[in-house]
Amino acid sequence: MTAIEQARQVIRDADAILIGAGAGLSASAGLDYTDEAAFAERFPGMLQYGVRYQYQLMGYPFPDEALKWGYLSVSLDYVYRAGKSRVYQDLLSLVGDRDYFVMTSNVDRFFHKNGFDAGRIYTPQGDYERFQCITPCSDLVWDGRDSVARMLPHVNPDTQYVEDCETLPVCPNCGGPVFMNVRGGYWFLDHPYQAGAEALNAWLSDHRKSRLAVLEIGAGFNTPGVIRMPMETVAQQLADATLIRISKDHPDGPAGTISLKRTADSVLSEL
Repeated sequence: MTAIEQARQVIRDADAILIGAGAGLSASAGLDYTDEAAFAERFPGMLQYGVRYQYQLMGYPFPDEALKWGYLSVSLDYVYRAGKSRVYQDLLSLVGDRDYFVMTSNVDRFFHKNGFDAGRIYTPQGDYERFQCITPCSDLVWDGRDSVARMLPHVNPDTQYVEDCETLPVCPNCGGPVFMNVRGGYWFLDHPYQAGAEALNAWLSDHRKSRLAVLEIGAGFNTPGVIRMPMETVAQQLADATLIRISKDHPDGPAGTISLKRTADSVLSEL
C-alpha cells in the first residue's frame, strides 16, 4: 500500500481529524513568502532597497513608520482580499461532516474564509486583521482593516512610502506605534487566542480514546514548536492517533508517521 493510500484509509476510518497547518498550506493557496516574482509585482518600490521576497522582511527593523506601513498595508490588503482557494476547499471536502479541529500557525484567516467553523480554529501566532500597541501600553486589540484602507491610496509604488503620514496607524490609547497582533516579540498580546487554546484542549480530551487522524500540512522547522512538535506529541500520546505529515521538504517523523513528500495542493487534491 502506498503512502497516499495509507493516508486515505486512516482519514476514512477516523472518528475525528486534528488539522495542524503551517505556512506550506497557505503557500499552496498563493501566499508564498519566498516567491520573488510575486514580490516584484506587488512591491516594486521595495526592490531598490535590496529586498527580493517577503520572508526577508519578517521582523525587519524598518527605518520609519511611513516605509513600514507602505509595505505592510499593501501586503495586508492582498491577504484581506483573498477569497476561497482550491487547496483549502479540498481540505474542507476531505474533512466532510466529521468532527475536526484546526490548529494553525498561519495568521491569514484562510481557514475562516474557506468555510471552516471559527469555533474550531486555534491560531496561536495571532491574526493579521487585529492591531495592537507595540509597547504595549494596555491589553487593547482592535480591527486594523480600516487603517489599511486609509493608507492604501497614499502608498507611492515607486518608493513604497505612505506619503500622507496622517493616515499612519497609532495606538488609540497612548498614540504610540502599532503592529499587527501577531507573535513577533515580547509585546505580543495573546489573550484573544486563549479561548481557542481552551477549546482545543477540551476537544482533545473528548477524543483521547477516539481513532484520530492527525493531519499535519506544510509545517517545517522555522517554528517547529508551534505546529510540528505538538502534532507529534498528540500522535504519540493518544493510543489510536496516527500522524499524516504532508511536507515537500520535511516529511519525516517518528515511527508510525505516514510521510508524504509533496506540496499540500497536490496531496489534498489526490486525497
